[in-house]
Amino acid sequence: MIDRKPSPLVGGATEAFVHERASATPGNPVLEATSSADDAQAQPPLVASVDRLQSWFAASVTHPGLLSKGVLADGLLSRLDELERVVTRGPRLGALERLGVYHYGYRARLVECLADDYPAVQFALGDDAFEALCHAYVERYPSRSPSLNAYGQHMATLLATRAPAGDADAAPLAFLAELATLEWALVEVLHAAAAPVLSLETLQATPPDAWPAARLPRAETVRLLRFDYPVNAYFQAWRTDQAPAIPEPASSATVVYRHDLMLWRLDLTPAMTALLAGLFGGETLGDALTHIEREVHDADELAEAERSVMIWFREWVAGGVFAGIELPPSEGATEVN
Repeated sequence: MIDRKPSPLVGGATEAFVHERASATPGNPVLEATSSADDAQAQPPLVASVDRLQSWFAASVTHPGLLSKGVLADGLLSRLDELERVVTRGPRLGALERLGVYHYGYRARLVECLADDYPAVQFALGDDAFEALCHAYVERYPSRSPSLNAYGQHMATLLATRAPAGDADAAPLAFLAELATLEWALVEVLHAAAAPVLSLETLQATPPDAWPAARLPRAETVRLLRFDYPVNAYFQAWRTDQAPAIPEPASSATVVYRHDLMLWRLDLTPAMTALLAGLFGGETLGDALTHIEREVHDADELAEAERSVMIWFREWVAGGVFAGIELPPSEGATEVN
């Protein structure tokens, strides 16, 4: 692989800026039959304040497990057969079934959001297995925020810690966790706040003798990812409708960034990865450049990498990869744009 050649790819299913998601509204019905509530005799209404009833209703419909458990979760009711003191039955549905409509709608919204954030994981798993994964996610990570923008942030963790069905599933789960990491990076970069980035003009105005001591921190709209699988290649194949199979392990690295209201994914060579990792870790440019020699052992590849460094920097700066350039006090003030 020639270090000079990798080209950025359009980000993913979430590369376009869209409206903010509405408040959390997912839950899964998991509505079990309960004849005791439906067959109960008419009971007097429960006396409680509006605030208390609202709190109970929210706890019931947003409960991550069975609705019957949600109904009793906050202590307003002590037995399920008291439900009709709060929710009247209808001509066709009992009290629990009527409440279950909202419980189902809440969970369905959460599952919908997870599918929106992880379309490639959904493809890799298949619809049924992905829906089961989403229900497991909802139970382990109930929504705690009025916004769903960050709700799916734990998917990679869930996949990495999920018990495999058998030894044959261990590798796919490891791959799926990395694929989820890539897809969540796209979501994070999409929603990251806009901030100043290093400009080409500032780069060109920096004195050459100041470069070794300069630091180039990562922009807020950038994520550097390292994988044990060719995750970005799989993602790109999925985006172009090639129906890829889960790949064999192979180390890879990708940088995800936002530029001109678009998301981009750039595969990195080992030399690029070592350099960016050093810079994003707070090293000076002089120290970060030494990683290239330690990472690249082939003489021709090393020579090509050394010739390509300035090309990389121009492309990275043009893409808004760096937040600015920080110079030691003796070299001048920190530049931000």
